[in-house]
Amino acid sequence: MHVALTRGTTHWEDLWNEGRIRGVAIDSREVRPGDLYVAIRGRRCDGHAFIREAVARGAVCVVGEEDASSIDIPPGVPYVQVPSSRRAASALSNRAYGFPSRRLTVVGVTGTNGKTTCVHWLTHMLRSVGLRVGMLSSVSNETGLRTVPAELTTLEAPKLHHALREMVDAGCTHAVIEVSSHGIVQYRTSDVDFDLAIFTNLTREHLDFHGSMANYAAAKARLFSGLSSDKLGAVLNRDDPYADVMAESCVAPIITYGLHAGDVRGRVVETHGWHTRLSVQLPGGEEFEGILSHPGVYNVYNLLAVVAAAHALGLPADAIHGVMSTLPSVPGRMHVIRPERGPTVVVDYAHTPDALYQLLNTARQWTRGRVWLVFGGRGERDKGKRPEMGFIAASLADRVLVTMDNPYSEEPARIADEILSGARQVYGAQCDVVLDRAQAIEHAVLEASDGDVVVITGRGHESFQVIGALRLERTDEDMAREALRRRPGAGAI
Repeated sequence: MHVALTRGTTHWEDLWNEGRIRGVAIDSREVRPGDLYVAIRGRRCDGHAFIREAVARGAVCVVGEEDASSIDIPPGVPYVQVPSSRRAASALSNRAYGFPSRRLTVVGVTGTNGKTTCVHWLTHMLRSVGLRVGMLSSVSNETGLRTVPAELTTLEAPKLHHALREMVDAGCTHAVIEVSSHGIVQYRTSDVDFDLAIFTNLTREHLDFHGSMANYAAAKARLFSGLSSDKLGAVLNRDDPYADVMAESCVAPIITYGLHAGDVRGRVVETHGWHTRLSVQLPGGEEFEGILSHPGVYNVYNLLAVVAAAHALGLPADAIHGVMSTLPSVPGRMHVIRPERGPTVVVDYAHTPDALYQLLNTARQWTRGRVWLVFGGRGERDKGKRPEMGFIAASLADRVLVTMDNPYSEEPARIADEILSGARQVYGAQCDVVLDRAQAIEHAVLEASDGDVVVITGRGHESFQVIGALRLERTDEDMAREALRRRPGAGAI
């Protein structure tokens, strides 16, 4: 889709034709000489207020939604008014970086839970057969030219198309991208030419942004309605009730997966500790059996999604089967620390009611001892899920320590109280509040017995914690390992 430019079009087109536009930026602090600056109204500030700063840093053209007469534009700088700055940023970024997604086979992964794992596993599977694959996930971005920690689940449009361009320059043939509902609604992915899209599941999340589950589902569905009929298609979780919403406006071929129904069907043969033996049947009836070295039924679904996508991408069954047992651990996703002595510690990103429920159910199967849970609620996010998560925590964990996640500008004690309002509905719930996260992790690790499991959720791979204006550089894994070292008689970790 092309952007309709309503002012200054001729001069603006001249800049393109003369090669003077080198890139696109939506943050005035990140403008480089030769960039086109797109002013966007954000949640906290309005990009139109930073036009002079952008020009001072080298912006050669400005795009925005406001009328030119109402904003401060330096003389001689072309300004183009558009109906939607975000929509324009997507189309302009695509053009600025040479329409890179057209030169790649692009797979998008969306859903509430499992996106990151599916992106990492599919990337691993494609690379295992010799393909050059770029990856953009909420953990890291790998373009073939560089690997950097992720800023967002889905990059803003200028950085997204720039990353895709780097993949092309690095000789990649495929790209696997994590696609958030925010990214879809804010047009970050609107001009990415997706060849295949995966739907994992849909459970409560982001209702502070979307307002309702219907709106949330509709946002996700836009990824699938954007696939044309000549694309590889949509991979949908047949066991999830929202699969029908994703399929409703999708004209591309559809391949489904599931444990109860689907074109790609899984059957759990045996669960043993941290491993699952399962049988997988592909479309056409071909079947193989293998070991998934990652616990939990949700990881079985993640595997089936990846198998279905790999099949749609043309990987033969023997290649899929061969790599099944080698799928890597994903940072901050079911990351297990097994010390010689002391409790097993699990660090996970679970921050939705369903993810927490699935994680604690799985942890309960691992241990004959107690399940400890250290978790909190993220500030400035869907507050309605906090009591629900408190109820789940108190129902499934033996001991719960409610602590801080990333409270941002919210009062941490208030967030904890909202979680406890749900936990108190469980008779005999063992819940305490320890707001300092490091102290909460230390308390759980030191008090837990050798046969217990300590589950730490909410932050996963994140390397910093934001408390008001304070940013603490620390990971849950580091804090857990430090606490394990303090246990009397601690062995190797």
